[in-house]
Amino acid sequence: MTYVRSQLDSQPDNVRNEVDPAFVNDQYTLLFPLHVYWDSWAEVQDMGVQKLPLGKGSAQKVVLKYPSEGGYTPGDTWDLYIGPDKRVQEFAYHRGGAGQPKLITAKWEDYKRAGPLLLSTNRPGKANHIIPSRVFYSDVAVKLVGSDTWVNAQ
Repeated sequence: MTYVRSQLDSQPDNVRNEVDPAFVNDQYTLLFPLHVYWDSWAEVQDMGVQKLPLGKGSAQKVVLKYPSEGGYTPGDTWDLYIGPDKRVQEFAYHRGGAGQPKLITAKWEDYKRAGPLLLSTNRPGKANHIIPSRVFYSDVAVKLVGSDTWVNAQ
């Protein structure tokens, strides 16, 4: 399936109601730092330097909170911990704004460049503070606007 997400309103019903909601979690986690900029309806706060939730040390904490109504995941809140290299080191996810994070990813590891994007391809962590989890991406590639060639992440 290929569709242009920025033109979602003009897509067929099955794309708007089935395809996009099914893909939203994957594209959010892969491209999440870009959503801090893209999602103008969400509130963004710089909380200053804070202790890392699972790791040792501290990092700049940026909180992205979605409105309590509308969208696919109303009220969700994401805490990003940004290191001195401007890369995400850890994040915490609060489903529906719940007090304790539902998922904390201890590290964003194995950064790879895909065209102009720098993407974390391995994210080990814990769900509900106790259950080991891991989100990872393989065979990542991008196709730049105006090009017919895919650029593999390296």
